[in-house]
Amino acid sequence: MTRADAGQYPVNFRELYLDELATDCAHSVRTLAAAKSITLAVEPSEELPICGDESLLSRMLLNLLDNAIKYTPPGGKITVATSATAGGAQVTVTDNGPGIQPEFQPRIFERFFRADQARTRANSQSGSTSGAGLGLSIAKWVAEAHHGTLVLTRSDTSGTVFRVSLPTTAGTFSEAN
Repeated sequence: MTRADAGQYPVNFRELYLDELATDCAHSVRTLAAAKSITLAVEPSEELPICGDESLLSRMLLNLLDNAIKYTPPGGKITVATSATAGGAQVTVTDNGPGIQPEFQPRIFERFFRADQARTRANSQSGSTSGAGLGLSIAKWVAEAHHGTLVLTRSDTSGTVFRVSLPTTAGTFSEAN
């Protein structure tokens, strides 16, 4: 994150398919979801070609999925959906967990912020940046490095929805951010 802030983290743009990347990320965490008896569904989508850094976009999606798995109760459901938008593409990650308390929602993208201080790295089954309070700030940086956005669209007692919106036009990207 420090290198990214200083503009020293290289972002390697190339053509890829966002729908395939989202499916691949969901498949890579399905064992974690199954261990908690969570249903992980990927909604089918049309092909969504974009220009982006595959490694960074994977990290962003895996952070969102890791959070969804951690905060969805056993027997719950997580859905990953991709879709085309005007001039772009989006990915939504939806869970039916308990939601994020309203007073914490404005701060969830801050570095080192954790809404539930009782959760620690030792409680994480995935070994990601969970527990450190960096996952969502990294995910937001990745979206912004791609000239896109990551937003919390809903979080209440019925669950949480994060939406990533990315442009599809390769001409809008530069090698240096």
